Amino acid sequence: MAALRVPSAAFLSAFLPVARASLLPDLAPITRRIPLLQHLRTSLLPAVLIPIPSLIGELWDGLLRAVPKKKTSHMKKRHRQMAGKALKDVTALNKCSACGRAKRAHVLCPYCVQSIKRWFSTGFKSKQELEAEKDQQYEGYNEERRLRGKDPVDWREEETQDQKTKAKAG
Repeated sequence: MAALRVPSAAFLSAFLPVARASLLPDLAPITRRIPLLQHLRTSLLPAVLIPIPSLIGELWDGLLRAVPKKKTSHMKKRHRQMAGKALKDVTALNKCSACGRAKRAHVLCPYCVQSIKRWFSTGFKSKQELEAEKDQQYEGYNEERRLRGKDPVDWREEETQDQKTKAKAG
């Protein structure tokens, strides 16, 4: 640490009357008028006498040396940030009480939720009611085709063909 030096009288008179009064005790009218300054003068004086530019210079040299040589790559940065955040194995599996398939504990069965959504979207109709409606729609469609002179369409054969093509693709 550098040697302590006394600040100039102009600095002391302009900014720190307490320090001035402690260095020059014959000119101490301010500390007599304000009793709190008598207690503060002992704590302020050492801070005033520290050579601040040399202290900042030592810190500044250390800060300049603490710079990485190369930019951290995206991969290394992501590896560092994701450390300890890997996917964990699912261990809490239960059997669904409604359909019997495996599901996570404390989570709704996705297959049952899907069937409930389908039930809501069809207006709470059973499969038989839906098939009856589909039959009526295709009967009307086939009537129009017959009037135009075209062959009727059997929708059940088309659905079985669609299911076969989906099974081959999947």
